Amino acid sequence: MSTKIEPLTLSDAPEAAAATLKSLAAALGWVPNLYATVARAPHTLRGFLDWERLVARGSLSAREIELLKIHISEINGCAYCLSAHSELGRRAGLRPEELRAARLGHGATPREDALLALARRIVRTGGSGAKGELARAREAGISDAELFDVIAVVALKSFTNAAAILTEAEIDFPLVDHPPRG
Repeated sequence: MSTKIEPLTLSDAPEAAAATLKSLAAALGWVPNLYATVARAPHTLRGFLDWERLVARGSLSAREIELLKIHISEINGCAYCLSAHSELGRRAGLRPEELRAARLGHGATPREDALLALARRIVRTGGSGAKGELARAREAGISDAELFDVIAVVALKSFTNAAAILTEAEIDFPLVDHPPRG
């Protein structure tokens, strides 16, 4: 039995979600399938997008956020989000080899490596046993604010990973080839 949940269109979205979907369409030129699917819960979609915007204005760079989202999506096995954030990462200036390295949890600097290791521990254990990763983060100069922003990125990406996987969201970004998963 399929768990697929079809995305809504602008014409069949609940009134509370229609404005959000219209603003996404205006900003992006289209509405990604995952957002159109989450629109079945209009307040969840709105809250998620608002939190995303706030995190984007936080202490992490756009590059760091995309590296984290790629790695988290790889760990969680979310092909939809991996494809989406590989494209968004490319648009943010990440080169193909950096995208591949991020999937494996490797950054271009000790700071990026520490951010990715911390996120990996949080995804896998909820943060339990993260003393080594936290010490490494501190050595790389990661502040308290940045620590909380990493946790926020993990939470946000875990939400979209689960939503995409559980609803079988059709990928509407350039498809990422598989391997990594190392």
